[in-house]
Amino acid sequence: MKTAVFRGPGNLAVEEMPTPAVPTDGLLLKVMACGICGSDLRTYQHGMRSDNKWQILGHELNGVVAEVGAEITDYQVGDRLAVAADVSCHDCYYCDRAQYNLCENWKLIGAHYPGGMAEYMLLPVDILRRGIVHRIPDNLSHIEAALAEPMAGILASHHNVGLELGETVAIIGAGPIGCLHVEIAKARGARPFIIEMNPQRLEAAKTLGVEAAILADGRDVIAEIRALTSGYGVDVAITAAPSGVAQTQAVQMVRKRGRVVLYGGLPKTKPTAELNTNIIHYDELTVLGAFSYHPRFHQLALEMLSRGQIQTDKIITNTYPLDDVVKAFESAKAGQEIKAIITPNQKA
Repeated sequence: MKTAVFRGPGNLAVEEMPTPAVPTDGLLLKVMACGICGSDLRTYQHGMRSDNKWQILGHELNGVVAEVGAEITDYQVGDRLAVAADVSCHDCYYCDRAQYNLCENWKLIGAHYPGGMAEYMLLPVDILRRGIVHRIPDNLSHIEAALAEPMAGILASHHNVGLELGETVAIIGAGPIGCLHVEIAKARGARPFIIEMNPQRLEAAKTLGVEAAILADGRDVIAEIRALTSGYGVDVAITAAPSGVAQTQAVQMVRKRGRVVLYGGLPKTKPTAELNTNIIHYDELTVLGAFSYHPRFHQLALEMLSRGQIQTDKIITNTYPLDDVVKAFESAKAGQEIKAIITPNQKA
């Protein structure tokens, strides 16, 4: 089978590998779509988070069951499955409290397990029973279903921060995550503002129906946000970019008792940001970290996509066959895409 194999920073290539043998308690998935995540791009540029010397990337994936092991009774050949990123142990302090994303033995598809940028992917028992696997609604395409995984984390963060009807929310970053934040904020009845440095991405985000779009080209974005909110600041600010500057600004653009969601993680080489803790203290702000999600949010994402609540055609800007995976990564890295999807079983 063809696979996209990562062997070090900048070293990604299509390679032939044996199709995995199916154990009695696993299944083989014919991969139909796999999104390129921001973490895939960081891996491509800076290296893996695991100790593996090489790996097949991709964790925003779905496909069709091609073969099942003898012990599998709840899946059958032809089932359409969406698979999310996390695999938890179901045995630690956090898993016992259903906080699976905080599992002490957490593992990631595409890092600790071979990922979805391949014609076929093995789902062993630990992914099937301790990972996140849901059936794709009949009316939902594989391409659209690839958005379920990134949507799940956003849905969880909006739930945890309590984004409410009519609230203003500033979203810093208009990449795929920022655009999905816009769509989900609108679905919750909130009023999204988008801030972005890339003019091309900002123009794309405008088509989603944001209340305001601000180009971060050296202007005072905090002053602009306050001007849009009668001087108070937004109710919620979300950093949807791996930027310490964005985190600094987010604290300064919310109202008193406002909430800040740190959604975009920072590079491991520079993991700190400067936050004005006097503002946090005296204005009684809430600063919330956001990492991954409970499995129910993946199911909810699929349901929202099937109901047409997300403008997928404005977020998915291109699809690439597996043979063009390097081209896809380079285009995404250059900011020329909102969301690029790899289609491993599509021929070039």
